[in-house]
Parts: sequence; structure tokens; C-alpha cells
Amino acid sequence: MQALVERTGLQDGTLWLRDIGTLGLNRAGRELRADWLDGFPSAGPATDHGAVGLRAGSVDHAVHAAETPAGHYMNATLQAGAKRVMSIVLPVLYAEVPIGEIRLECQADSREAELALFRQFARACAYLAKRYEVQRWAERRLGRPLLLVGASKPLLEMEAFVERATRSELPTLLAGEFGTEKALLAAAIHCCGPARDGPFIEVNCAEPVGSPAQWFEQAKGGTLFFSGIDELAPALQAQIPQHMHSRLGQWLVASGAADLRVIASTTADLTERILDGRFSRRLFVELDFLSITVPPLRQRTADIEALVLSALERHGYGAEQKCSGVLMEACKTHAWPENLFELERVIARLAVMTDARPIGRADLQRYAPWLLAEVAAPETGEGTDCGADEACDTEDSAAIPDRWVRSAIAGDLTELKKLHESLGKALLYLGKHYAESISLGELARQAHISPSHLTYLFRRELGTAFKPFLLGIRVHKAKEILLGNARQRITEVAMSVGFTDLSHFEKSFRRIVGQSPREFRHAMGAVKLRR
Repeated sequence: MQALVERTGLQDGTLWLRDIGTLGLNRAGRELRADWLDGFPSAGPATDHGAVGLRAGSVDHAVHAAETPAGHYMNATLQAGAKRVMSIVLPVLYAEVPIGEIRLECQADSREAELALFRQFARACAYLAKRYEVQRWAERRLGRPLLLVGASKPLLEMEAFVERATRSELPTLLAGEFGTEKALLAAAIHCCGPARDGPFIEVNCAEPVGSPAQWFEQAKGGTLFFSGIDELAPALQAQIPQHMHSRLGQWLVASGAADLRVIASTTADLTERILDGRFSRRLFVELDFLSITVPPLRQRTADIEALVLSALERHGYGAEQKCSGVLMEACKTHAWPENLFELERVIARLAVMTDARPIGRADLQRYAPWLLAEVAAPETGEGTDCGADEACDTEDSAAIPDRWVRSAIAGDLTELKKLHESLGKALLYLGKHYAESISLGELARQAHISPSHLTYLFRRELGTAFKPFLLGIRVHKAKEILLGNARQRITEVAMSVGFTDLSHFEKSFRRIVGQSPREFRHAMGAVKLRR
């Protein structure tokens, strides 16, 4: 709303959203006042747009509305003494269904770019209304409020996927790392779809209760959600086709097939599970009609502040009570390997253990010291402004500078001397000891520099941080081993370069290289054969 005031000639208007109410908007200088009104009835807004009481100054106008070629808004140029205004009526649509309406009055010389902003505003209102609709539905049906939080581009792309998915009854596959919002998206697809009043049955595939026949029967007329289908036992995978229609004609008869929608989530790469013989290819292709990979938090730095504030509120604390600049910087810098699950635990712990005071550096050091690993100590104070724009780089592996990774591994002193002396020493050490467990503090001691200053040098001269750079070295060495030894097991390769967890190695390798280790080895082997 504030962006509309700053970038358009908006004067005043109303926003009506189904099941929420009517918000009156009024501009005073560069400020926008919003107040809830006794507005449109619950059945919807008035259908006679010409009767809308929009005002310019103290003069009421009869609006002669004309639909634009785009069909998204209605406008008319009006005269109020010497003041010309334009009245705009925008439907708020979700999945092409009206769920509200926006009526705005702005200067008659508004450009098309400003009108595009109004349409974007209507779109944002639709998504926001649906978020809270899902929250109310989940609290009523599932016993807990589920709310999508943030406004980053990856998050908006997820919402767009959910909107499109609700228009279809096709099977849906939600992939993503441990701790991402896969279950929330499954609930949103059901809640926003035509079967929202039908059953929503969740099967915990790691420890399922009952049989496939019971699951499909219970979910008839609604949604059957397989949570973590990558952990479903092969015997149970084989039973699902008996109860699920094949949209590909793999089987023609499923005697117990029920009329329902199937949604599945997975943390593992199912294509790799298929190659290892741990997942059914027949089942996978029946699930993989509509699919999305939920982005991890390290790719959504813009959402971190909102997520932290939301977590604090859920545990009964306000931003002004608990937030500090150092807390926000630490949260934005941390990679959150367990994503929202980790963030929820950490923020709850910090909020409870720090009583009524703001969460400061000493609190982080005591209760969550790993958050401080890459946060430079402030020169004066910690700050308490939760809304401050604490700039920090994301842990985006795509930003790892390959030139310096190769120089570090090769011990190329000529190249490394082009960097700050201490940073060059740090890279030389990483190139020799990458397979060991290395902390930022240990690396700083080897470079004869403070951890905070070393963090600053990584960001200033390499454009990345210590952890992703070390990850880049390990993946680069893994690629060399995979190319040089076609018989060495993937697990052995992972361990030899410093990974203690195979799943973490495979995810990191795919994120940086764009392929799994096995796919990379096969692709490079094919290239050698062609040569």
C-alpha cells in the first residue's frame, strides 16, 4: 500500500476481501491511512459500480465505468471543479475466481505503469487473503495454524504454483530439503481447491498407520497426502496402484480406486532412488504431473526477518521486546541447514531463555553460538532496531568463485598473492586441509587474523563466505576424484573430501554442479567415450 502512495497518484479508495472485510484507504500527503469499515455485505461488493461513493475533495461523483481491453479494471475520467480524477475498479482474483474487489481514486493522468502497479496490488491482496484463509482452515481442521510467511521472489513463485495447482486435480509432487514448507503447501493446495470441505488425510510414510486400502477409502472425495513418500516401504509402494487410477495407462483396472487427489512430498531425489532400486519408477511417473522444488531458506534471505518476527509472535513476544540488529544479521547470514524447523527451534529457545530483554550477542554466544560464526562484531553496540536493513550476503553456492577455488587447491602462490595476505594464507590452508573439520576460528588462527576480519575479507575480495567457499573446494575435489576413478563408490568419495553425511554431499554437489555425483560421472564417462 505504501508503494502505491509513493509511486502513483492514489487518493483514496476501498479494498474488500471475502470473509475478511472492507478496508478504507485515504491518503494524507505521503502517508496512507487504512481503517476497517462497515462495508460490503459478506455476500460480496455492490454490483452497480456506478453507485460507488468515491470522492475528490468534497464532491461526490457518478461513475460512468468503461471496461478496458485488458478487462482487469474499469475507469472513468471525472471532473471535480478544476480537479480531474480517475476511478478504478479492480477485481481480486484467485484461480480466476473473484474473492474481492478494489476501488481506487487517483489522478486522471496516471500512466499505464501506475495502472500496472494497481493490478500487482490486487494480485498481492489475493495471495495474502488466501494465506490467511489457509491459516484459518488449518487451525479448524488440523488443530494448528499454518501460515506462509515472507515476500521473496521464490516464495511468490511457490504461491503462483499453488494457485495453478488448485485449478487441477492432477497428482502433485512437492520436493524440498528437510524443514521446508512441503506440508504447508499440500494443505494450501487442498484448502484452496474445490474439495476443501472433503477429507485431508496425511500418511506419515516413515511410520505409516493402516494400509493403502484404508488410506484411499478415508480420503475419498478429498486429498490423500503422502508425507515423505521417499521413505515408504517398497511393499507399500507396490500396493498403491491397486487403489489409484493410472493417468498414463500403465494399468487399466484399479478395483479399489477412489475419487480423490494425491499429493506427495519428498526430501530425497526420487530419480536417484529409482536408480538405486529403492523407489518404484511406475509410481514416480504417476505422481510427477505437477511438481515443484520448495526453495531452502538460504535462497530466501529476504524472508528471514519476517520469519523471525512471526516465530517470536507465535511464542508470545513482540519485535520491540526481543529483536536486535545482531540477531537479524546472524539469522540472515546463517545457512539454516534444517530450514524452518531449525529457525523455529532457535528463535523459540532464544526468546524463552532471554526473559524480557532484547536478544543480544552474548545471548547468541550462549544459546546459539553457531549463528555468530560469520557475523562481524560491531564497532559500537549491537543496535536494537529490528527494522534496520542489515546487509549480508546469502550462502548461495552459485556465487563460489571457481578461480580462487582452483588456486587454493593447487596452492598457486602467484595467484593467491593477489589477495590480502591473510586471506591468501587462509585459502592456502583450506586447499591442503579441506577434508578436515575446520572452523572459522581455527582458520582465522592459521591466517593470523580475527574471525570477524577474515569474514569481512571473504566477502569483500571473494564475494562469498567461508562455509560456501569450503564447500566449493570439497565439491571441486570430488569432481576430480569422480573423473579419475570410475570404480570408487560415491560414499567413499564424499568421505574423502570431508563430508560425513552422504545426503548432504549429494545435495551440495547437485546445487553447485547442477547434477548428482552419479549423473556427473556418467555424463563425463560418455564424453570420454565419444572422444
